[in-house]
Amino acid sequence: MRPIYEDSYHYSKIQNHKAKNEADVNIIDKEKEYDTRGQVSKQEPKNDLGTQNKVQRMMLKMGYKEGHGLGKNKQGRLEPVQAFEQHGRRGLGLHVHEIKTSGHKWDPAEEEIKVVEDIKWTRNLKANLPTSEEMQLWLKKGPKKLIAEDKSYFCDDDIVRDVSSAKTVLEDLDDVEMRRARKHSNPYETIRGAIFLNRAAVKMANIDKACNFMFTNPKNLANNELLYFADVCAGPGGFSEYVLWKKKWHAKGFGLTLKNDKDFKLDDFYAGPCETFHPYYGPKENGDVYDPSNQEAFKDIIMTHTHGKGVHFMMADGGFSVEDQEMLQEILSKQLYLCQCIVALMIVRIRGHFVTKLFDLFTPFSAGLVYLMYRCFEEVCIFKPNSSRPANSERYLICKRKRPGTEDVLQHLKHVNEFLLKDEKNDVLHLVSLEELEGEKQFLQYLRESNNSLGKRQIIALRKLAAFYEDSTLVEVKQAKMRKECLKYWEIPDQSRTMPRHMPPHERLKHLLQNTDFLSSHPTKLTKNNIDRIKNPYDWFCMPCGTGLCNQDQTREEKQNATFYMGMGRSQVYRYVRGTWVLVDDIKVELPPDTLLYAEVVYERTKESKHQRKVFALHILDAVILGSENISQMYLRDRHELAKKFCEALWKPVASNYARIRVKELFPVSLNICERLQVTKRLMKNNHPALVYEFLETPLECNNSDNDKPYFILNSVIFLKSIANSWSRFFSKRHSMTYVYHFPTTEGKFDEHRPRSAEASFFESFENSIIWYWPSDESLTMEYFATFIKKICPTHNRTVEY
Repeated sequence: MRPIYEDSYHYSKIQNHKAKNEADVNIIDKEKEYDTRGQVSKQEPKNDLGTQNKVQRMMLKMGYKEGHGLGKNKQGRLEPVQAFEQHGRRGLGLHVHEIKTSGHKWDPAEEEIKVVEDIKWTRNLKANLPTSEEMQLWLKKGPKKLIAEDKSYFCDDDIVRDVSSAKTVLEDLDDVEMRRARKHSNPYETIRGAIFLNRAAVKMANIDKACNFMFTNPKNLANNELLYFADVCAGPGGFSEYVLWKKKWHAKGFGLTLKNDKDFKLDDFYAGPCETFHPYYGPKENGDVYDPSNQEAFKDIIMTHTHGKGVHFMMADGGFSVEDQEMLQEILSKQLYLCQCIVALMIVRIRGHFVTKLFDLFTPFSAGLVYLMYRCFEEVCIFKPNSSRPANSERYLICKRKRPGTEDVLQHLKHVNEFLLKDEKNDVLHLVSLEELEGEKQFLQYLRESNNSLGKRQIIALRKLAAFYEDSTLVEVKQAKMRKECLKYWEIPDQSRTMPRHMPPHERLKHLLQNTDFLSSHPTKLTKNNIDRIKNPYDWFCMPCGTGLCNQDQTREEKQNATFYMGMGRSQVYRYVRGTWVLVDDIKVELPPDTLLYAEVVYERTKESKHQRKVFALHILDAVILGSENISQMYLRDRHELAKKFCEALWKPVASNYARIRVKELFPVSLNICERLQVTKRLMKNNHPALVYEFLETPLECNNSDNDKPYFILNSVIFLKSIANSWSRFFSKRHSMTYVYHFPTTEGKFDEHRPRSAEASFFESFENSIIWYWPSDESLTMEYFATFIKKICPTHNRTVEY
């Protein structure tokens, strides 16, 4: 049987033992066998002549005598020829002495395998950040050279030496055998990418859990606020897929990475919806993080979309191939380290977080950069997660809670990057002087302890890798256990990654909702004769719409009127028209999978007359499901607020060719309804005036001048009921506030204590909806409607939003 590991290190090789039976001159190989628990079971040699194997009996009959050769004159070798064990793909008889020596140095008892990792933070106790003058004095430049000096200043000599020695042994070995050895030796190897597109996603999940989910569940996230994040140098996007899986559409991400083969692969985001993640490549459209113009443009996009605050956290996972130059990885990566930190200081909001991949931290440049980040954040830690292969130099710098006033550090690092870009012969050797680092005893001690600890772990892993390379029979038996326990601890399902199954819209909708009869309902047309349907105006909300009567407005197609839209992921968006789901092809929009909206398509216009510009937009009136989240039972205003958040997450950066998705403004039906509808006149391209609705200002609009406010032609007003049928809302003059009243039980509650049973679901709101084709309906004018509302509404001075 194949030897196996048990308890992380028990292993053995099958060896041949000669057993000599003096009575019948029998040579038998005795083999140790292992049972399923790894225990040795002995097989006793059989020594009676009747059971000797046929070859031995044949040799005896031919005159073989013990102690003599097999030649005619008893000449020849006296010992059996030993079978040669070929090592993998190596040439027959080839031995690599160094790999054997390194493998023999491996002591299995030194390896620590556990699920819950130790994570140690160091806190910055200095109140002030370094000044520009101080940092300029610390800076040390010199000729560019690919030699790592002063390594032992930040790590023990023997550890630096042993890491280098263990790496050197593995440099020129066969790639196929190395992959096999790595696969079998790493106790966490079978976790791989779990349900995500690559291992990076699992690393982020691992880090997030180790940090008590401070990334995906930050304490500084306001109520009903989107979680804003950035993913830099991180194609194909595993980090972002994890965040979007965890938060769904409630997170909005921005990505900057190299285009083409290193780009984000959004179509491979099977676990999380990619529609709220927005890649950006800068003005040069290359995604180069070294380029200052890309850095600035990325910052501008993020500040626009985060209302000037910045992202809650930034992730960076930059790296490139250093094949045959592993010993120089840290030096080759220094500018990448630098630029990722620059972007973080530019875009992470105050008290936000930052995590970035690093490799060795032995050089003064790397140590100085980590020190500056230590000064810019309240706490930092250097952490190597279990999901990072133990034999490599990879580790992560995690920075917690950005401090205010980091502008000087940012500008200094920008100048350093510009110097590195312009001067090909010279280099920056020190960002911070050794004297300054020596004075920061707490930080220096933390860095040395981290390098020593991670260095020891890497040496053990490299020697273990050498042992597994040398002996292909070794297997790590804790892999299955570690996969199961780690995924459970990181709160990731222990499942295989699978491509989502495609279903037609009608089938998918039946899977999401048991009853789809509401699709055949239509709003009731409001006329003078049935205006008393709004006899309790506080039950109702209304919104201005573009939906019109097709026979009265021939320029408007039926498919632009309010109907249902279903998102199946990316641009697979379907419109419900005359009982059939039809792929939307007249407007370019993206919706997360399992999204069902009640919406309309309108022409959004800016400017007037011959300067008028118009673009298609999708306007949401109400929502049933938002990205797999069924909100149909929520209160109308709560659904409306969630839909606003949803649209903000979907809002694409400037210069995107996707149409905008907005939520209609929702107005309570009250005495001031006419003023609230924001109706005005604008000149169309033919110089004819039209009644239009102007949007209220939004922070994401490009400009704020009155002439450039977007607007659309008003064709109707739709009313949605917010109170369940057996309830009604009234205004209390005595308390100057609204309350709900249940007629069957005479129960009354103020709105702030309104019971859930009093709130109309989406289905009740939609089935009771009313459409007023105004201003085309000349019989029911705005003046008549305002007079009607004034008669049935009590007079009061307070604006009621209920």
